[in-house]
Amino acid sequence: MGQGNAFTPQSIKDQRNGVRRSMASLLAMVDTNDPAFACIADALQTMKSAGVELDEAAVAIAVKLGKQKHAKALPTGWQSRRSRPERTSIVYYMRRADLIKIGTTTDPHSRFSDLRPDEILAFEPGGPEEEHLRHRQFLWCRVGKRSEYFRQTPKLLAHIDALVAKHGAPDPTWPTVASIGKGHLRTRAKLELPTPVSGETATATDGAKLLGMSPNTVASWVHRKAITPVGEDEKGRPVYYVEHMRYLIERGREWMNRKPAQARQAS
Repeated sequence: MGQGNAFTPQSIKDQRNGVRRSMASLLAMVDTNDPAFACIADALQTMKSAGVELDEAAVAIAVKLGKQKHAKALPTGWQSRRSRPERTSIVYYMRRADLIKIGTTTDPHSRFSDLRPDEILAFEPGGPEEEHLRHRQFLWCRVGKRSEYFRQTPKLLAHIDALVAKHGAPDPTWPTVASIGKGHLRTRAKLELPTPVSGETATATDGAKLLGMSPNTVASWVHRKAITPVGEDEKGRPVYYVEHMRYLIERGREWMNRKPAQARQAS
């Protein structure tokens, strides 16, 4: 928890020299790379404001409280859901030019197809809460106040390496500038869809609403010809088999559910 860290409580800083010397040895007990670091810093600030003397025992308690608060805020695993129980969310780290974007998605193929990253560096299970914690953890190298882009720093790159070691490398089929340029999306479009039984059809927009999907996800299927029109509605808009959309949803869900086992094997 060094002088330049945004989470160091102001009450234990010297205005000219940064962290007070009397606190330096105690703060060395706190790992700034710990995912729970922001919560630990909050606990330290709360204890200091309450008049608690920050000795070795107090700092140890703050670390435990911070880790406990962080753990409660996290999803309970790959199968945890927030607002959409049928979707699994990840926090991703992608590179564009010299900057790294930290974001979250429940549909990596569609998201990266839209973003077109130069490189997908790593991922970890988590949703908006985990994404927010990472943004706070690396606030000091953030580009802009509300941006999701960060400068490449040794600490951020070390964190990314640790994620790869723990969860495995990102799926090589996730779209990047290089793979899209090589016709990667056209290769994925050759997926063989089952023969519809009900014959139910809908426009891309209506199908997304019916199945609880993001319209952008269905639009990406249309764009890369994963689904093709089978007719038109009364307004002349193309319609698609609902069963084909449902099949793609199930196929994506099965793939995401396989990731935890793959990650454990790689760690």
